[in-house]
Amino acid sequence: MANKKMVKACTRCQQRKKKCSGDLPCEYCNKIDQPQNCEYKTKVKSKTTKVTERYVTSLKNRIWELEAELTKSRVETTPDYDEGLSTSEMNPLLEPPHGMEFRPKSSGPKTSSQYLGMSACAQFLRKLKQTLADSRNGGLPVGAVTKGLVPNNIEFSLDRKYVENLAAECLPDIEDAKVLIDNAYRMIGADYMYIEARYFENTVKHVIYDEQVPHQPLELLAFTIELLRFFSYLALGSLFDRKNQDSKSLSLKFHRTAISLYGHLANMYDQAANASLVQSLLCIAYFSLSQNKTIFAFTTVGTAIRTMFALGYHKTTRSDRESRTFWLCFIYDRLLAVRFGFPLMIDEREINVPMFNEAEEAQTTRSLDMYHFAAQARLAMITTKVITMIYSKNSFSFLRNCYTVLKRLKSWFDILPDELKFDYNNIKTGLIRSTVNLHINYNYSIIITTRPVLLYLFNAILTRRDDKEKIFEQRQFDLMRILLESCIQAAEIQSGILTRLYHDGKMANSSFLDCHYIYSATIILVLAGYCQRLMKTNVIYLGDIESLFDAINNNLKILQIISEYNAAASNFNEQLTELIDMISSEEVMGVSSPDSTQKQSSVPFPRASLSPIAMPEDGSFDGREFDMKDVGFLDLSDVLNNMTSQSLAGTSVDEFFDTDFSRSYTDAQ
Repeated sequence: MANKKMVKACTRCQQRKKKCSGDLPCEYCNKIDQPQNCEYKTKVKSKTTKVTERYVTSLKNRIWELEAELTKSRVETTPDYDEGLSTSEMNPLLEPPHGMEFRPKSSGPKTSSQYLGMSACAQFLRKLKQTLADSRNGGLPVGAVTKGLVPNNIEFSLDRKYVENLAAECLPDIEDAKVLIDNAYRMIGADYMYIEARYFENTVKHVIYDEQVPHQPLELLAFTIELLRFFSYLALGSLFDRKNQDSKSLSLKFHRTAISLYGHLANMYDQAANASLVQSLLCIAYFSLSQNKTIFAFTTVGTAIRTMFALGYHKTTRSDRESRTFWLCFIYDRLLAVRFGFPLMIDEREINVPMFNEAEEAQTTRSLDMYHFAAQARLAMITTKVITMIYSKNSFSFLRNCYTVLKRLKSWFDILPDELKFDYNNIKTGLIRSTVNLHINYNYSIIITTRPVLLYLFNAILTRRDDKEKIFEQRQFDLMRILLESCIQAAEIQSGILTRLYHDGKMANSSFLDCHYIYSATIILVLAGYCQRLMKTNVIYLGDIESLFDAINNNLKILQIISEYNAAASNFNEQLTELIDMISSEEVMGVSSPDSTQKQSSVPFPRASLSPIAMPEDGSFDGREFDMKDVGFLDLSDVLNNMTSQSLAGTSVDEFFDTDFSRSYTDAQ
């Protein structure tokens, strides 16, 4: 996406008849503190090309020929019953699907072909009807001969009185509701939720507040689903409401109301399934994560994904909203899988829909919201590579896999629009939280890609206690240090960004994600500081170790402060306390020898405390501001160049590291 200034003014400047600067966001939207609502409308010229039926047939034949060649190259041994005919040629059910197909390039061995789900009897009947329609009417669209999955003669069982009483008792004042919705979107934004344009005016105000609860079954069903989505948004808005002292109890009230409504809809789930229901389930899962209810969040996201599959959003979507809903499910799937070790629920080979902004001809708006979401979805795709290449057993070299993933991360960063980039050493107060989230997630991806190497070093130090025994050859350690440096620097940057967010009052204190990012970065810094103090001849941390310990203390204090009202933060704080106590014990610290040639730090190893800590009015810790100048910008270019220069393939160092690492890391799990 090129950074171009628009010739026309943004929609808000057009409405207010203001002079627009043409930036994204523009000066006026920044001035009124609504940069996330700045967007530009562009006209899309209609391009219609007439083609003959013979040309379409020739294209289909060519596609089938290419599929046949691809199938033959993927299958090593096939029965010789129908030599010369591919599976697609023999089976008319396997014709190419409609729409743009998404097929990520795979660096691994060839796998089986894409499963299109055409084994269902309903799909067989649909194909049969399509054939009859083609032969009689010269070709009709699929929808013209196929009815929906939901029959029309449904006996609805919704209790209108129950829905009406629930709305009367739990709905807040309309002005308060608007504040909560804006609050939820500001704190979560385009990353993990989706609120369509004019949602409050068109849905909340018109459908929920201005109209009575409908009597007609279909209208009552639609109303109940939208009410469920609205309460799931209100729960998140109250969760991040710092001005109201009763926000915690209010958020739980809205959350329980949403779950109650969802349970009421469960009896007629087949009729209730739509994009609003899927979005509601994802918001309920986000809230549950913040309450440290991991299993409930995972099962709720799983229900949302299965509902999305049942609706067919992974194959074709009719609107940007449906496409956005699918990719939201994809992002949540990767989020839970990489943070909790859960299995992936969405196979990228089955995805047949583009991202909403992939097709340039279909773009009608240009906004930060679109940029944020597209960048998060692409980062989620890289998460797939992290899981399959770093945390799954495969035949490829571990160092080569690290190199591949880091290269993908660098490419992701390079193509970020300028509107989504900022200087790590100078975080401006006007940045949208979604922009900062992208960089937090980026550094987190670097950490989880490279931290197995730090664990390998940690195991080596603990198991080889003989002072005379050399743990690593210099060449071996030089190869490892490239990844170690990436891991530690990313953890430093992560800590610096989150500390600045906390000082500026922009941290989502009640969110699971923010405290999880602090937690993951602190683990790396603790292990790095410990390993550095015990290494005799090698240096893994080029900075001042006192600064590293200061960063650890800052992270611990932030976790302790927000643990008072964040269950997940309290859990992370206890785990870090246990880790530091174990590392600080005499038995573990005894690994170090008195005659070590590495200069030992006089700073005691940080100790965690569960006692409450008061935050000074000046926003500092112990009267000291966190110096952002100590945080260097992590440039992966040097990392990738150094890894390439080490000749990864076929070296004895590579073989040594892979064999030893696999055994040590597996034992540590």
